[in-house]
Amino acid sequence: MNEKRRTLLKAMGGTTALAGLAGCISTGGDGDDGGDGDDGGDGGDGGDGSDGSDGGDDGGTATLWTDLSDGEDEALSEYVDQYESESDHTIDKEEPGGELDEQLDTAIPSGEGPDSWIWAHDWVGRFAVREDPPFLYDASDDVDVSLDSFTPTAQEAVQYDGALHGLPFASETVALFYNEDMVEEPPETFEEMVSTMDEYHDPDNGEYGLSYPVADPYFVSGFIQAYGGDIFDEESLEVTLDSDECKQGMDALETLFDYVPSDPGYESQIVAFADGAAPFAINGPWELANLSGEIDNLGVAPLPTVDGNNPRTYSGIQTFYFSAMLNDAEQSTIDATTGLAEWYTTNEEIIKTNAAEQGYIPVLTSVVEDGDLSSDVAAFAEQVDHGVPIPTHPDMDSVWTPLTDALERVFNDEQESGPALDEAASEIRENL
Repeated sequence: MNEKRRTLLKAMGGTTALAGLAGCISTGGDGDDGGDGDDGGDGGDGGDGSDGSDGGDDGGTATLWTDLSDGEDEALSEYVDQYESESDHTIDKEEPGGELDEQLDTAIPSGEGPDSWIWAHDWVGRFAVREDPPFLYDASDDVDVSLDSFTPTAQEAVQYDGALHGLPFASETVALFYNEDMVEEPPETFEEMVSTMDEYHDPDNGEYGLSYPVADPYFVSGFIQAYGGDIFDEESLEVTLDSDECKQGMDALETLFDYVPSDPGYESQIVAFADGAAPFAINGPWELANLSGEIDNLGVAPLPTVDGNNPRTYSGIQTFYFSAMLNDAEQSTIDATTGLAEWYTTNEEIIKTNAAEQGYIPVLTSVVEDGDLSSDVAAFAEQVDHGVPIPTHPDMDSVWTPLTDALERVFNDEQESGPALDEAASEIRENL
């Protein structure tokens, strides 16, 4: 999954106090959560929540690793302070630097890893199968909150082979941003979008039709899978990237290549839209707060249909992971770790504030059913409904690099799209 999406906002300087990221969604789990039905879902007041504390002097200390934008990091720090003030626990929130998965790969085997970290759900399967040493902790017997508190997709996202490896708090996917000063109404069809892009695209004068990191599989998954094909079939565990359906989707995606800046990298793409040099951007809710500070009249809509098909974007579930460091930890540390996750993920006030101020798409059932979301967050939520969760099977880890390389070859006119997908699929199968 794309890891640049979080570092980008740091490069832009974090223009708002509460910058948004997001992430969370998957599909109904088996209910093996060890819970007692205390879902904390009536929170909303930041009260005592379910913090897992034994009370008295039994408070524990836990380490939480994050890799967030400046704004969302500031917001999370305030919530951690609130949790500490309402429990007996202490949370050491740290940012290890570098790519988070690489830091975990080094720290956990050496016994220096965190008790918990925040990331989208797509690492669950990859880390769950590691045994020497293990990377994840099964908190089924430690978590008091019922998984029924969350949407079915989010429930499944945090489980693997019957074990509970985290708790979810938001969903994320990409949708269409548009500058309302340039576009009166968002396009409903691909043809309408292309027509509008034609009006504005003038690269010789630094103007473009679209801002879109087109060499990133996560961002372009919706169009590749628009005709019903799957990049990776999690049920059959087959690589289907070279299917006719995916090739049809790739043809549509290739049309968009002609309208973006020449550098497909994340930073170059998003800056073009933020500077008012493109009418459209395809990006995620983590950009909502920052772009709202750059674009006076910012709109968000689901991606336009392609031949009547809704683009099936990959979606992720932002998750508090439970680290294997907890296997040998004191009970008070386990309580501090799971308690923070329970308190944060089931507190309606936190979830609603995150939705309003950061664009986080709720997965707490009580908030989702309430339906009181901003139009921007509602647009992302609709796109989530059109999409599919990123497969959590460990084999998915072999998909990203070959597909990225294929996209780059097509973007640079080094290979036709069909053969590029054939080559990527062949390479993936060899790596499995």
